[in-house]
Amino acid sequence: MLALLLTAFFSNIQAQSRMTEEQKEEARKRYEDYRAKLNLTEEQSEKVKTINMQFFEGLAPLRNSTESRMSKYKKFKALKDTKDKQMKEALTADQFKTYQEFQGEMKEEFKENRRKQ
Repeated sequence: MLALLLTAFFSNIQAQSRMTEEQKEEARKRYEDYRAKLNLTEEQSEKVKTINMQFFEGLAPLRNSTESRMSKYKKFKALKDTKDKQMKEALTADQFKTYQEFQGEMKEEFKENRRKQ
C-alpha cells in the first residue's frame, strides 16, 4: 500500500534522491491521509500496487537516459497516461476523482519546488 503514495508523490518528481528526509516523511504522512480518502479494497490495493510497480519500472530508464528533455517528457507522458487509464479501471469514479485531485496537488508542489531550486 505504501507503493500507492510513493507512486502518486514521486510520479511527478523525477529524482527521489533529491528529497530531504523531512520531505520523505511528509510524503509518507500524506500517503496515509490519501490512502484513507481512497478507501481501497484489498483487491484494489493489489491492482494499484501492480500499476504503480509497472509505472516505476518504466520510469527507471528515463531517469538515466541521455535523450532530449522533450523525448523524455513524451515517454513520461505516455507512461502517466497508461497509469491513469489503469487507475481509472481499478478505482470507482469517486476514488478516481480523489486520485486526480491528489495528482494535481503533487504537480503543483513539484512546480513550486522546482522554482525554489
